[in-house]
This record gives sequence, structure tokens and C-alpha cells, in this order.
Amino acid sequence: MKPRRPRLPSPGCWIPLGALSLVGVVSLLATSGTIATPSPVEAPRPNPHRDDPWVLPAGEPAMPAGDEAGPVRRHCALCHSHDYITTQPRLGRAGWAASVEKMRAKYGAPIPTNDVPALVNYLVKHHGKE
Repeated sequence: MKPRRPRLPSPGCWIPLGALSLVGVVSLLATSGTIATPSPVEAPRPNPHRDDPWVLPAGEPAMPAGDEAGPVRRHCALCHSHDYITTQPRLGRAGWAASVEKMRAKYGAPIPTNDVPALVNYLVKHHGKE
């Protein structure tokens, strides 16, 4: 005798069974505390500084005169203020060279290779340690 295949419910019966299972899972999760209930939305707080005047400081810290600071003016000042450069940690020659190379390679700073030594020399002399 041929073995009998188990009889499956009709296809129209699958949708209600799936929906019923989903409702049961959601109910179980809700009662176990797994589903977080949304917290009430807070109204935005007023900005206490809204009416404060915002003024940029006058001028820029002076760079040394002459062509020595030329590479910094041409390349670094595109993105950084001189004040920003002066507040960086004092790095040695290797540290400034690595920083300039990072700006070129990672951030796409348009610094030509032939300007790198002059730029590093300036940074080491005025903002570094040897």
C-alpha cells in the first residue's frame, strides 16, 4: 500500500493563520516589555542666545612677513585660519610632514609636492619642536 501524504489546509486558510500568529507574537512581546512604548514628544525649548550679537573677531593673527609664510597662505588658509594652526599641538618635523600628507591624501588638499618641504619647514619653525 502506498503511504499517504498528510493533508494540508487549503491555501485560503494560510492568511488568517499567519495573521493570527503575528497578533500572538506582538501580544506576547508587548506584555513581556520587549516593545517600548513611545514617549511623549517634548516641545522645543527656546534658545536663550537667540538675540545675542554674533560678531567675528577683528583681523587675523599676523603671520611672519616675507615669502616664508607663502605656502601656508596659499594652501593651509584655504580651509584653516592662521589662529587654528597656532592652536595645534607643537609637532616635530615627522609629525608636521605626516599631518600635511594626511591633508593631501585623505582630505584632498591641493598641495603640490614641490611645496610640501617649504610648508613643513614653516610649520616646524613657527609651530613645532625640533
